[in-house]
Amino acid sequence: MKLKVVIVVRGEPNYLRWTLERWFEEVKGLVEGEYGVAIDVRVMDGVEEYPVIESCGRTYFEGLPGEEGFLIEVIKRIVEDWLEHGEQCYGDR
Repeated sequence: MKLKVVIVVRGEPNYLRWTLERWFEEVKGLVEGEYGVAIDVRVMDGVEEYPVIESCGRTYFEGLPGEEGFLIEVIKRIVEDWLEHGEQCYGDR
C-alpha cells in the first residue's frame, strides 16, 4: 500500500486558488511517480486572499508559485517530510 501524503490548499475561492488547484492536478502525478506515493490534495475555503499550501499542520508556501516547476519543488519537500516523519503527521492514510 502506498503512503498517502495529504496536502491542504486553503484560501478564498478566487482566481489564484483556482490556478493553484489546476497546477496541482497537472503536476502531482510526476511527484507520485517519482516517490511512489499517493498525494491527496484537499481544498478548503479560508479567509486568506492568497492561497496557502499546508501539510502536517505546517505552512509550506503562501501565494501562487511563480511557475509550475517551483510548485513541484514545494510538493517534493512535503513528500520528503512525510517520508522522514512517517505516521507522525496524519493518521487517515
